[in-house]
Amino acid sequence: MVTIKQVAELAGVSFKTVSRVVNKEPGVKPANIVKVEKAIQQLGYRPNKAASLVRKKQSDIIGFISDEISTTPASVAILKGAQDMAWEKGKTLMVFNLDPNNPDKDKLYEECLQHRAEGIIYGAMYHQAVSFSKLFKTLPTVLVNCISTDNDFPAIVPDDEQAGYYITKQLLYKGYRKIAFLNLNPQIIAAKQRQQGYIKALNEYGIAEQNRHISAIETVINGETINIASKVAKQVISEFKPDAVLCGKDLAAIKVYFVIERLGLTVGKDIGVASFDNWHDIPEILEPGLSTMALPYYEMGRLAVSRLLSEIKKPGDISEYKMPCLLCDRASF
Repeated sequence: MVTIKQVAELAGVSFKTVSRVVNKEPGVKPANIVKVEKAIQQLGYRPNKAASLVRKKQSDIIGFISDEISTTPASVAILKGAQDMAWEKGKTLMVFNLDPNNPDKDKLYEECLQHRAEGIIYGAMYHQAVSFSKLFKTLPTVLVNCISTDNDFPAIVPDDEQAGYYITKQLLYKGYRKIAFLNLNPQIIAAKQRQQGYIKALNEYGIAEQNRHISAIETVINGETINIASKVAKQVISEFKPDAVLCGKDLAAIKVYFVIERLGLTVGKDIGVASFDNWHDIPEILEPGLSTMALPYYEMGRLAVSRLLSEIKKPGDISEYKMPCLLCDRASF
């Protein structure tokens, strides 16, 4: 195994200089950095992280407890953003996935403590309220895509009300005046806030009650969420006869496209369609392309790491930050 001493001899610098370059410490001459990096590459030297942890007071490890984030194509971008920011800050992101059959948050928090994590990020698959034990107060902790039921942790969430308001305003701006909102399960935070934004925009434009409609495309049976988008879309489009449909998520928009086609109508011409998520490749695969509000998952992941590092240095800020969503404008309305 290649040692620091061998790197130092090849680079023609001191042992301490190599150590400072490896640990990204300031005060090393640029010329010496080049020499050391060249010697490291030539010898194939790899730093001993375990030994480094013993010497240093801080581990440079951030624990990330994931509640199904890593298994969901849309929200996995949270992890990607957190990983990129951690890397830029010289930190290692250690990810622990909750077992959906036995979601023991405290057990994973203990794992983070055992690995000497400097702080913890807890991330959820969708915008929701989560309860935490006192154990989560042990280290600086930041929540992403969720909030605490007691509002006692800093949190980063998408601004779902802004998203609902903005996309409804865009539909209204383009002349649509009879917009049906096929919302998600009305019990979840995102659905409630997006509906508030939808109503706010309609009120500003003076849209009459008879020209607005809200239905849920999800129902909960025995604790399981069932998608009923096709059935609801067919009924609403046939009976309410909207000139535009706002879908609670892109996966529902696919079914709305099929219903519209079966009814002999054309998306973007006879009826406008808008949505939320910008989920993977779906919006671009659909014809015409789906205009949808992109949830800022990648940016939320980056901000979670940045916020956690600030919390480690100066704890006490438990405010909730709502990150704006952006419209990916295509051709569906």
